[in-house]
Formats: sequence, structure tokens, C-alpha cells
Amino acid sequence: MLGKLPKGPLHAAALAFALLLPSHSASAQEDAVESSYATALVRDVLAAVNHGNWTGNYTVVRDYAAPDFAAANDPTKLAGLFVRLRAEQLDLTRVLVTEPVILNAQLTETRDQMRLTGYFPLQPQHVSFDLTFAQEGSRWLLTGISIGAFDAIEPK
Repeated sequence: MLGKLPKGPLHAAALAFALLLPSHSASAQEDAVESSYATALVRDVLAAVNHGNWTGNYTVVRDYAAPDFAAANDPTKLAGLFVRLRAEQLDLTRVLVTEPVILNAQLTETRDQMRLTGYFPLQPQHVSFDLTFAQEGSRWLLTGISIGAFDAIEPK
């Protein structure tokens, strides 16, 4: 799951629909990732991608990831996968100072894998993310990444 999330009204509608879903059950809440920790992980990964976008060097993104992800995605391949994001000159620095809307922050039943999905409500475009991690020791290592921009959702 590497690359860019789709852009446009369908993607915006899917995210808007996710906001309307009922809250999770008590057992699902126990498997939820604490909000400030989820935000820190998302910002950490997006900062690494932003540095790669500006320098063309995705070594940190690769080294931040789990061994299987790193083996499958050398820095040159990552640069190719993020070419559209770079071409749009999407500055991800603003995600460091903006609160994200986290739509999903769940752990697996075994509590060794995590998925964080949501967006940063920036103008003129929101920045979406879908990140997966695996726990190795005391660290959460990146196993999948999708980042993109979509038109801002208009409040009704």
C-alpha cells in the first residue's frame, strides 16, 4: 500500500462518511491507540517523507521501516513512488503544527500491528494518510504508507 490516495469528490465523500460512523464498542476502544501517540507517529513519518520530498533522499523513510518494507523499497524505488507527491510540491511541514482528524487508530488483537488513517485539515487541500506499523521490540516500524492531498471538505 504505497503511493498516493485518490483525490477528488469520491475520496472526500468517503472520508466524510467515515466521520459519520458510530463510535466503536468498548472492546474496540480498548484496542484503540492513544490519540497523542498516534498523532506523534503520523507526524514523525510525514516529516521523514517531507524531508525525502525536498532532498530526493528517502533513506530515512526506508530505515524507519520494518525490515520487509525496507527490503522491498530501496530509496530509489521510494523516490519513484513519491514522484507525484513531489511534483505537486506538497509541503508537509504544516502537519507538524496542525491537529489531525484520525479516522482509524486501531491495534490488531495481538497488539503487534497498528493502522492509522485520517487527514490533516489544511487549506487549500487536506493531507490524507493511511499508515501501518508492526511492533518490533519497543518500536513501531512502518510497514505500509499512503499519503495524498484532496480538496478540502466544506462544512455544511
